Amino acid sequence: MAGDARDGLIRVVYQARMSALMTAVGAVLSEAALLALVGTAHHREELMVGSVAIVVVSLAVLPVCLRLPARLRRTYDDAAPIESVAEPLDGQDAVRRLSLRRMAGFVGVLACWLVFIGVTSRQVMPPIMLVVMAVAQWARSRATAGWERVNGAVLWQGVPGLRGPRGRVFRLPSGAADPVARFRNSPDAQGS
Repeated sequence: MAGDARDGLIRVVYQARMSALMTAVGAVLSEAALLALVGTAHHREELMVGSVAIVVVSLAVLPVCLRLPARLRRTYDDAAPIESVAEPLDGQDAVRRLSLRRMAGFVGVLACWLVFIGVTSRQVMPPIMLVVMAVAQWARSRATAGWERVNGAVLWQGVPGLRGPRGRVFRLPSGAADPVARFRNSPDAQGS
C-alpha cells in the first residue's frame, strides 16, 4: 500500500499556503489591470466602499475557516499511514512544480474571468473578491497545521488530476516530516 502512496505527493499545508498566496497575488494583479482598463476617476468611491466590504467579509469568514470542517477532519483522521516519502529531492520537486503550475493556471483563469466581468460591466470590484478566497485558503492551511501539531503527523496528498478528484491523503509521523531537511543534515550530504 505504501508503494503507490510514495509517488507524486505534496504537503497539504504547503499546497494550501501557496494556493492562498497565488490567489492574493492574482487579486492584486487583476485589480491593477482592471483599474488600468476601466480607469479610476469615476470609481474611487465605489472602490473604497467595496474594499471595506471585502475586509468585513474576510473578517467574518476567518473564524469559520480557522476550524476544519467535520468532513475534512474525518479525511485527515482516516488518512493512510506511511513511514517515509521516497525520493524527496527529485520526485517531490517535480510534483510540487506540477501542483503549483495547476494552481497558477486556475487562479489566472479565474482572475482573467473577473477582469472580463469588470470590463464588460464597467465595475472595479470583481477581482477584489479573490481576497476573501485567499483569506479562506490561508485560514484553512492554519487549521490543517493545527491538526498536524495536535496529532503528531504531517499530511501529504496526491496531486489531483486536471479533471479528477483530489488526491488521496496520507499521514507521516512528525519525526519523519521533512525528508529533505533530514537529507541535507545527514553526514552524506555534508560530506559532498
